[in-house]
Amino acid sequence: MIRFRALMLLLLTSIITLFGCKGLKDNPKFAFADGVYHSRVQGKKAQVYIENTEDSVIVYALKKGWQRLSLKASSLPKQSYPQKANAETIRANRYWQNGFDVDILTIPLKFRPSAPSFPRQFSNNLNGAVYLGFRNDTYRLSYDRNPIGQINQKIKHYGISAGIITGLGATAMNPYVTSNQIAIEYDGMIWSKGAAVIMGIDNFTFGIIGGIDHLLDKNSVYWLYNGKPYLGLAVGLNLN
Repeated sequence: MIRFRALMLLLLTSIITLFGCKGLKDNPKFAFADGVYHSRVQGKKAQVYIENTEDSVIVYALKKGWQRLSLKASSLPKQSYPQKANAETIRANRYWQNGFDVDILTIPLKFRPSAPSFPRQFSNNLNGAVYLGFRNDTYRLSYDRNPIGQINQKIKHYGISAGIITGLGATAMNPYVTSNQIAIEYDGMIWSKGAAVIMGIDNFTFGIIGGIDHLLDKNSVYWLYNGKPYLGLAVGLNLN
């Protein structure tokens, strides 16, 4: 049992480290990186290109069909932030991106409904899953002036994603969860699948999972929760 848990922990750590290093080299989702975003230009929805410089953010307005054009930065309408203004606060501007999302999730807590002769319960066995979904990331860029006249940049990030999960985990197997059909105790390997809604606030990612577990050994016919739904709490690591 201890050996199985150690193997699962090593496997999850290796996956997170492998993909996590890639994610750190790239720009994480919560960073307001250079790229194409949606925004509002003169009150209308439009696409813009964001360029971050050492002390400012430059917003280039992109024309419709820009993908088919050969554009030069000097020919595009642009706005530079922070502006030189006397106002104490420069109005916040909102930018957003949509795209596909790939994450590694851990599921530290599961809630299982009651089963015959067994009450509702929470389980905290080690579980990991790959998540695929569609994601929206929104950034609010604003500036304010501090008491000594300096202008400070503020960027707030919010993300929401919905998709599917699949992965492996462990569950406690004993006489209690098999209606006394087995006489031993061990950690069984399970395959988990389901759907998830993931939220991101700056660099913190969490979500709710609705899933089903399948025990991957001969005692699956006895396990009370085999093929039964659960609700899970998920925390994630962005991979792209």
